[in-house]
Amino acid sequence: MPQHSTPPHLFGRDRERRELDRLLERARAGAGSALLLVGEPGIGKTALLRYAASRATDFRVLDCRGVPSETELAFAGLHQLLWPVLDRIDALPPAQAAVLRGALGLGGHTGDRLLIGVAVLTLLSELSADRPVLVLIDDLYLLDEPSRNCLRFVSRRIAEESVLMLVATHPGTASETGEPTPSLVIEGLDVHSSEQLIAEHHPTLSPVRSRRLLLLTGGNPLALLELSRDAGSELGPAVNSPLALGPRLRASFDSRLRALPVADRTVALVAAAADGADARTVQQAAALLGVPAEKWPSALDSDLLHLSDGRITVGHPLIRAAVYESADPLARRAAHVALARVYAESDPDRHDWHLAATASGPDESIAAMLDIAAERAGARGGALSAARLHRRAAALSPDTTAAAHRLARAARAAWDGGDIESARELLAAADDRVGAAAVGAAAGGLAGLLELGLGDPERARHMLLRDAGSTAPRFGAELRHLALRASWALRDPLDPGALDEIAARDIADGTDLPPYRLPIAEVAIALGVESHALRQYSDCIERMRTEGPVTWLGYSLCQRAILLCTLGRWDDAIADASEAITLAADFGGLQTPAYGYSTLGLITALRGDTAAAFDLTERSLAFSTPRRYYPITAGAFFARGLGAVGAGRPDDAFEALDPIATPGHFAHHPTLAVLSAADAAEAAVRIGRFDRARGYLDRLIAHAESSGAAWATADSHRVRALLAGDDAAEELFAAALAAAPAERPLARARIQLQFGEWLRRVRRRPEALEQLRPAHNAFQRLGAHPWSERAGREIIMAGDRTGSTTNPQVIEVLTAQELQVARLAATGLTNREIAARLLISPRTVGNHLSHIFAKLGLAGRGDLGNIDFENGFRLTT
Repeated sequence: MPQHSTPPHLFGRDRERRELDRLLERARAGAGSALLLVGEPGIGKTALLRYAASRATDFRVLDCRGVPSETELAFAGLHQLLWPVLDRIDALPPAQAAVLRGALGLGGHTGDRLLIGVAVLTLLSELSADRPVLVLIDDLYLLDEPSRNCLRFVSRRIAEESVLMLVATHPGTASETGEPTPSLVIEGLDVHSSEQLIAEHHPTLSPVRSRRLLLLTGGNPLALLELSRDAGSELGPAVNSPLALGPRLRASFDSRLRALPVADRTVALVAAAADGADARTVQQAAALLGVPAEKWPSALDSDLLHLSDGRITVGHPLIRAAVYESADPLARRAAHVALARVYAESDPDRHDWHLAATASGPDESIAAMLDIAAERAGARGGALSAARLHRRAAALSPDTTAAAHRLARAARAAWDGGDIESARELLAAADDRVGAAAVGAAAGGLAGLLELGLGDPERARHMLLRDAGSTAPRFGAELRHLALRASWALRDPLDPGALDEIAARDIADGTDLPPYRLPIAEVAIALGVESHALRQYSDCIERMRTEGPVTWLGYSLCQRAILLCTLGRWDDAIADASEAITLAADFGGLQTPAYGYSTLGLITALRGDTAAAFDLTERSLAFSTPRRYYPITAGAFFARGLGAVGAGRPDDAFEALDPIATPGHFAHHPTLAVLSAADAAEAAVRIGRFDRARGYLDRLIAHAESSGAAWATADSHRVRALLAGDDAAEELFAAALAAAPAERPLARARIQLQFGEWLRRVRRRPEALEQLRPAHNAFQRLGAHPWSERAGREIIMAGDRTGSTTNPQVIEVLTAQELQVARLAATGLTNREIAARLLISPRTVGNHLSHIFAKLGLAGRGDLGNIDFENGFRLTT
């Protein structure tokens, strides 16, 4: 649709036009949005897109349309969309420019799909700095999946850009395409508008037949026009049963096509076979089929084809389908052969695709070529296109085993692209042909990976160990390590060496670990090496943000959030967990959001919002309980129990914490049992269950001796103090404080609180205040309101009535993403560099910074370097 084209003559559509005008005006004001136009073929979606383009005289208009012949070609749609602005790619940050050029086939650099999405977002953001941008996408359901996913990613992040994205698709395809919301359903024209349309184009059609036509078409504008063109007696009142719209439309098109000269039909067929191709390609292919150049004007005047921006398209998908399907099969194959010859030198992917379309049965040579095309697509970040190409190659495979191996490779590519459901189905299809063991190597152990992330960890371990011995060596070590992690999830007893391995305890800082080898956070915390694990995660996450693979980013953020929570950086933990949950919506997966909700539930419980904590942990349990993923289940119980401890409900606390340490209970897990032991012991002491408290103490002592973890030693002394008489308590509390790691502020403050409570009870009030005041301050910094209030009450009872319990004035809290932006800006990164790391646009970064300055009372960016993010956002100078 040409930019700023003449507006189409629309009958009716007042509601739709008002909505489009409103969104255009909002985009002019800097409030971007995306809208999905949903309607049947021919209903008028394309006309509404043209209307929007005609109203956007002050916009830069970019458009693309899904093309059946390019559905399997990675980023073909994105290339079509960005074709007019390819010269702006070099102005992007170098890493983004490299991955976008690679995705578009303009360079050799590869990148995963979310990084490509960030590059497109940045490009649109920078284009909109000059003037608003209107993005028009027609027939989204026919767009290649990498382009579709990229545009879906972008559509979620343009709220603060002068960008309007309008997307048209068919009903029933929206859920498969990850549609932007809101949606606008485009329905058939009303009676009056339909009659006006027919009267304008076919004034001789009788009123009786017009009414019959309206009944048959349901007000579909294209059907009204096409059927009325050759309307005959079949539209009369003697016909009792309604006619099916599809066949009647095709019949109408057939009559038009048969009336065309042979050369015009040939050109139309070539254009239909390669819809959206540039004019030169279509002309060269048509010439190979015997159409001379002098016949071109006649073909372009046939009203079937449109020439715009150097590309030739068939007017509408229904017309294209009629052109393609009405052609003789031999003619269709000839068109694809001609297109393959044209693309032979310039575009190997399209060459292979069109050559595959010529196959009338199994063909190993073509299947092998499609495998190579799939590898190229995967190298450019088009994992889902690679999956489709491998799948097509499997369909062309004469040999059952070869077909199964290609299906297995398609499954692995689908998993890499985030389509977990298809990965499962493809792997199952491969298994059905030759058995699971036979395709394990081709799939790179995918069966176990799928089960570990989404299914039963026990089955996952079996599959991982089964495939580890037969797959390529590069996969074998990975699978064996993941099997060990599955054993941990299954609460199997592991020796110290195994725990050290899954905590990456013996791997030096700065080592480039693959994401699947990063520490399991809970194990690192149990061993007391959480700071070491945090550095490893932070290094790897930084690499994933700039280099990929983003596939693992969400899970890694969840694990880092657990570490940050333990180290008292709760706002950072919330930011990581929230981002991970958002990424899971883009990439898919269930384990990641389950971990994220569990961490958010823990922090929410520590801050005293019991109801919200319960809801968040319920989301985690919905994943973990039926799948027997015990660490997440135990973590949810831990969050609830710890919240109850802080709220002074020891019975509820014991009810939640005791199952974690009870073998056979569905919430039991050995690592979490150690981590929660001191809290369970505190609850047990408060309700008089001293026998259980001593059992928890024994567990802590054994772990402290075997691991050497300082926190376990400190907690052992704390529980001993709770169980001891007054003559021994002071020495034990002092020992607990001496052993407590300074980098765990909540744990240390809780020891000080209990020490201060004991000192007050034995009437040593000045010494009690020495413990209670720093504990109170630490709780306030963390936002641990239940413990802060408890410490405040103790301070008053210890004799300090100067207002220590009054909550200090609290500044407006930064949102999770604002905190991320503030921290990165404080390091000196530019808006573009921050945007690249957080997968947002530079303009969104700028808007966040303006909010941050207002909330923190800062004059500008330079002040961020003086902010103490750990202690209430205070200025340090």
